[in-house]
Amino acid sequence: MTATGSTKIPERSGHHERTGAQIVIDMLEQNGVDVVFGIPGVHTLALYDALHSSSIRHILPRHEQGAGFMADGYARASGKPGVALVITGPGVTNIATPVGQAFTDSTPMLVLSSNVERAHLDDMRGSLHDLKDQLGVMAAVTKWNARAMSADSVAAAMGKAFSELRSGRPLPVHVEFPLDVLDEMAPVAGFSSAPEHRLISPDPELIDRAAQILANAEQPILYCGGGAVSSGASNALVQLAERLNAPVITSIMGKGAFPEDHPLSLGALWEQGNPVDDLLVASDCAMVVGSKLGSQATHGFQLQLPSPTIRIDIDPREIELNYRPSLALVADARIALETLLDRVNNLNPTGSGFANEVVRAARHAAERTSWHAERRSHVDALRRAIPRDGVLVADMTQMAYVACGVYPVYEPRTFMFPSGYGTLGFALPAAIGAKIARPDAMVVAVVGDGGFQYTMAELACAVQERISLPIVIFNDSTYSAVKEAQKESRDGRYIAVDLVNPDYVDLAKAYGIPGVRVASPEQLEAEVLAASARSMPTIIDVPIDPWV
Repeated sequence: MTATGSTKIPERSGHHERTGAQIVIDMLEQNGVDVVFGIPGVHTLALYDALHSSSIRHILPRHEQGAGFMADGYARASGKPGVALVITGPGVTNIATPVGQAFTDSTPMLVLSSNVERAHLDDMRGSLHDLKDQLGVMAAVTKWNARAMSADSVAAAMGKAFSELRSGRPLPVHVEFPLDVLDEMAPVAGFSSAPEHRLISPDPELIDRAAQILANAEQPILYCGGGAVSSGASNALVQLAERLNAPVITSIMGKGAFPEDHPLSLGALWEQGNPVDDLLVASDCAMVVGSKLGSQATHGFQLQLPSPTIRIDIDPREIELNYRPSLALVADARIALETLLDRVNNLNPTGSGFANEVVRAARHAAERTSWHAERRSHVDALRRAIPRDGVLVADMTQMAYVACGVYPVYEPRTFMFPSGYGTLGFALPAAIGAKIARPDAMVVAVVGDGGFQYTMAELACAVQERISLPIVIFNDSTYSAVKEAQKESRDGRYIAVDLVNPDYVDLAKAYGIPGVRVASPEQLEAEVLAASARSMPTIIDVPIDPWV
C-alpha cells in the first residue's frame, strides 16, 4: 500500500476477467446510466480509470454535497436515477445531506462509494479517510445500502441496487466497495441489466370498492402529492377529475401532477380555514394520491378529510402513518388511477361535483390570502419568462415559499423544491443536474442570498460545463425566514441572521460570465429571457425589501 492509500493496479489476465471497478462501470452502462456526478480521490482511482474508457458522461462538481444535489435534480427532471461517485469517509458524510433530501422527497439516487481495504474495514486503524461505520451513516438516509466484499460479488450488488431503485417507492440506495475489491479481478459471467421497473397493481376487489365510493359521491375532491408526479399519473388524474367534476388540491411536491390552469385546479393553496379548505369541508368524499400527508403539508395535521377517504400509495407504511383512510390501495399511482378510471366510467357516476366557477372563485380567493401574496409580482415575472415546459428549481428561501403557493405549474417535473429535509443550497446544483437531464428545456434556479452561499462553488461546475442557466438571487442580506421567526416567536430578539454578502455581479465577472442587477419585476423577466439564450450561466442579482 502506498502512502496515499492507493494500490497497484493488477495486470489484466484475459478478456474474460474484469476488475471490480470495471464491473461497476459496466453495470452502470448496462442499466442505461449516461451521466454520473462525482469528485475523484485516491480511493476511487480504479472507478475513474474504468470510467475513462466508458461512454458515460462525468460531471465534476466542487463538493460532494453538490454532486448529490445534481444527481437529485437530474432524477427529478428525468425520472431516471441520478448517480453519484464519492470517496470514503468525508465524501460519504458530505453527500449524506443531499441523500437525506432525496429520501424525504422520494427521489431515486444511486450513490457509489469506496472504503478502506477489507482487512481494515470499520476498525479505525488510522487508514486514510477512516470512518467508523460508513454503512451505518448511509443506512439512516437510504432505502437500501450494501457492501460488495469481493470482485465477483460486485455485479450482484449493483444488480440489487438497480432492482431496489426500480421497485416500490423511489428512494436513494448506496453501494460501497473496499479499495482492494475495486482492483481485484473477477471472471465476467454475462451480467446484465436489472429488471425494468416493477409496477404494483392494485387489488381488483379494492379497486371496485373505491370506484363504487367515488361513483356514489355527490361532491368528491382529489388531493395529490409527489407520488402522482413520479409515477406519471397526470393524464389519468386529469381524466378522472373531469369525469367526477372533482377539484384537485396538490401538495408542494405534487405541483405539476395536475395542470394549474385547469378549471378544476386548486393548486397547492390549501390552508386551514381558507376558501380551498371550505371546498374540502363541503366535499363528501376524498381521494389522496401519492402523498404522505405529512406535518408540513397539513400544517401540523390540521387538514380535515371527509369520510370516506380513499388513499393510493406505493408505500404500505406511508398509507396509514399519518391519516388512516376508509380504503387503502397499495399500488403504483398511475396503474391505480387508470384502472379506477375504467371502473368509474362503467359505473356512470351521477354526482354533481363542483361547478368550475366555484372552484375558480375559491382558487383566486386563496391566492389573494396566500402567504406573502403581496410579493408575488416577482414570482409572476418568473412565470411569464419561463415557458410552460420550463423548469423552476427553488431553494429554501422566502420568495420560493411565495412561489409554492402562487407560481402555477402546468407539467410534471417542472417544479423542484427541497420539501422534506428542507436544506439550504439545493437549488443551484439541482438546477445544473436538471439542465443536464433536459438540455432543451429552460431551467431557472431561484435562491436566496444566504442559501446561494451554501453551494455557490458549483457555479464553477456550471461554467466549466457551459450550462445555460439563469441564477436568480433574491438578495436582502439576511436569513429572512429565521429573522421573521425570531420576530414572531422570540419578540424580535435577533441574532445571527444578518449577512455580509459578496457583490454577486462582481462574482460573475470573476468567473467570466454575465452578471446583472435588476430593479423591477419587469426587468427580472427580461433578464431571465436573455440569460436563457446564453450558452453559459448568468447571475441575476435581485435586491428586495427586507421581509422583517
